[in-house]
Amino acid sequence: MKKELALTGLLCLALSGCAGGNAPQAAPTVTETVTVTETATATVTATVTAEAAAPVAAAPVAAKPAAPAPPATAVIPAAVAGMNAQALDEDLAALGFENIIYNSDTGKTVLLLSNWTVTGIDNPGAKQPLTKAVVVHVTK
Repeated sequence: MKKELALTGLLCLALSGCAGGNAPQAAPTVTETVTVTETATATVTATVTAEAAAPVAAAPVAAKPAAPAPPATAVIPAAVAGMNAQALDEDLAALGFENIIYNSDTGKTVLLLSNWTVTGIDNPGAKQPLTKAVVVHVTK
């Protein structure tokens, strides 16, 4: 029983040194010789040879293809007079415009776009950067 525990312990210690690290390494071979004397007349010698399993390298992860970059500019729609401000807002957002300013012709604060009608837009038909403000004129 002591022999089996000693051999098992040595084998575990030898193999545990092989684990760890992320880089693939060659599998080492471990050889241990153990001599156990139980009585004065009997001597037992055992040799243990073990090969650790080769570490498995992780498969490379394929990079996702880059999405096409959105256009940096878009054309401001020209025929907008009479449109509902909410509908125009959705159209401008779909074109990619990020900063849309609503200017009331009456001086009131524009809160709920669906209650306003578009009377005009600055720079209609012009190509403009998407980050530049688009000014829309509205009335109730």
